[in-house]
This record gives sequence, C-alpha cells and structure tokens, in this order.
Amino acid sequence: MPDITVTLAHEADFTGWRSATRSLAGRRTPPADITWRIAPHPESAALPAPDPAAARFTVPRAVMELAAIMVQSALPDRFALAYTLVYDHLMGMPTDEEAAACMAAAKADVLAQTRHLRDDIRAALSRHDGTSSYQAHVDTLSLVPESNARFLTLQRSFAPWQLDMPDRTLRWTGHEMLHEAPGQAPRPLDPTSLPPPALPMVPDLDIARITSLRAVALAAKTCLICPMAAHATQTVFGEGREAARMMFVGEQPGDIEDRAGRPFVGPAGQLFDRALLEAGIGRDDAYVTNTVKHFKFRRTPTRRIHEKAGPAEIAACAPWLAAERRIIRPAVVVMLGVTAASALLGRAVTISRERSRIIPLEDGSDGLVTVHPSYLLRLPDEAARAREYDRFVNDLRLAATRLGPAVT
Repeated sequence: MPDITVTLAHEADFTGWRSATRSLAGRRTPPADITWRIAPHPESAALPAPDPAAARFTVPRAVMELAAIMVQSALPDRFALAYTLVYDHLMGMPTDEEAAACMAAAKADVLAQTRHLRDDIRAALSRHDGTSSYQAHVDTLSLVPESNARFLTLQRSFAPWQLDMPDRTLRWTGHEMLHEAPGQAPRPLDPTSLPPPALPMVPDLDIARITSLRAVALAAKTCLICPMAAHATQTVFGEGREAARMMFVGEQPGDIEDRAGRPFVGPAGQLFDRALLEAGIGRDDAYVTNTVKHFKFRRTPTRRIHEKAGPAEIAACAPWLAAERRIIRPAVVVMLGVTAASALLGRAVTISRERSRIIPLEDGSDGLVTVHPSYLLRLPDEAARAREYDRFVNDLRLAATRLGPAVT
C-alpha cells in the first residue's frame, strides 16, 4: 500500500511535482509507495519536506521534457507516470511496456493538441481587431491550454484573454492568471508553476504582431532558433525605455554581458557610457541592444573567447531587432561596428566609408555608422585610443543633432 501522499496545488502543478520528485526520487522511493492528489484549495498543498540525506541527481533533458508532457496530458495518473519515468531512468530500468505505450500515446496527443491550439490562436488573432478581449472555446480535458497560456499572453502583448474548456475556464486579466471550475470562485494560478509547452514557443509566435517591448523581451528569453542559444548562459535583450529617441545597436553580448543578462556592462560598455555622457546624451534617450542576442564564443581551458556572429545567427535574431525598432520607433539609430551596420543597411559595409554621416533608413529614422566601443579598447597605444575616442564622441554628438527637441 502507498504510504506517502503528495498533495499538489492544482491540476497542472509541474513545479510542485518536480519539487516532490527531487526529494522522493533522491531517496529512491518506488512509484508504488506514492499517492499523488490535487489539493481542494491551493494553500492546502503538501509536498515532502526537503531531505538532506536525499541523493542529488540529474536526468537528461529529454526525460524531463517527456515528464512535462505527461503532466499536461488528460491521463488521470499523469503525475504518477511522470514520476515513474524519472524513477526508472535513475534505477537504470526499462519502463513497463504498458506504461511506455500509454506515455507514447499521450505524447502524440499532447503534441497534436498543442499544434492545433496554436494554429487556432494565430488564425483567430489575425481576424481579431485587437481592441477587445480575446475569448475562445477549447474542447479538451488536457492541460495543454494551461501550458500554452504564456504563448497566448505574449502573443497578445499581455492584453486580456479567456479560454473556456468543458470543465474549467482559464483567464488572463492583463495582470494575473485566473483558473475557474464550475461552482467555484476564480482563483489565481501562478504561471511559473505550469509545465512548459510540448513544442518550442518562439517559432510559432507571430513576433510582428507583438506590440509590447516587455512581451518581446520575455519571448526572446525562450528562443532556441540558432545553436548559440544552447551554449550561451542566457538571452541578452536590449535595455532602455520604449520612448527612447536614440537606439544604439552593437554586434552581440560579450562574456560579462552573457553572465549578467544585460547589454553593454563590460569594459566596452563602461567606455560607451562615458562617451554618451561627454556627447551630452542622456540614458533616458538611449536604448542599447545588439544585432545578435546570444554570446558566441569558443572555449579555452581558462576563458570563453568571443567569436564573430555569422549570417545564420544574424538572420535568426533579425526578428527580435526588427521588433525593437518597430516598437521603440527611434528617431536615430547608431550602428556600432560592421556587424550592426551590415545587418541594418542590408549590404556589405566598410566602416571607413560609411562612418560619420547621416544615412536615411527605410523606416524614416536617421542612421549613423561608427565604430564599436570595443574597437577603442583594442588600439595599441594611448595616443591612438585618445584620438579615436574623441572621434567616437564626435560621432555620437552628430547623431544627437538629429533628435530635435524632446517630446513631453
């Protein structure tokens, strides 16, 4: 008879399941000894207390991805199946044939439902006027709508929406997620507790329809389109106000930016901040970003050495940079280095030929090409650095002359 009961906060409580699994599987607790149940009220959830004696373990990404798919399936024993999957892997045992067949069928169903739901959402949003709440009926008993709630929230730029299912309603108010079952009052649902969707989110998003910079930034953090994303620490998105009048575009984050998750915070960024100050450009008027949002590098025994972003990485990140420009609508775009200039001008660029002049861009903004601040740090002698730094500051001053008076 099972002698351990795990009480989860809600029907799709992947975070609670994962926490309990970490403790129980770490003690090698057999699946038959565990009962999984859903709390009648979220506050009555009861997970096993962390056990210092439990062995730490890791499982392959594919195992946890399949476990997340089980949690969002319609199977009544989905939490037990997900735990069995992890337990069998730790013990080096093959999963029972019947359970494996059940998991395979559930995975196929969840993948199909995810694709169908996203296709329906995109089709409906293409016809939606965008001025009212989006509401749709989804005929499913699975938790696929919950796992795709973030997809819909970002695609709607945090605007309200509602999905009605046969046994529940899921609603985003614009500020919080609410879950409502028949005969029950709506209760908040923590989006971070939900299982990740069965399909990557970013390739299915219509990035051109997202109107919130925050939504674009959050979507970019889950981007795995190019191989760089698998090696970098994190996505490093742009930083600054949506009302910024100047946009500065570099090549890619460096080692320090990759670790910090912010652009232009390393030595080149500190030099850039000093040049902005000397050029009389306030940070409130500056939005800083990169052509490529992940750090590309080769690893040595002691360091991660920067490598130049290639055409594939630039193309993969192009929708993010385009969204930043579309939402911010800067009056002036300063291209820092050849990678940014080539990407934004759509042609091969030689800095010496294009530098220090105003270039009209296709969206009506003014462009200016100059060197990247890191170039100044690589100059061999102090006199050259001082001379080129002054020229860099003068380029920034020239860009600032195109701003005109600030709009209040």
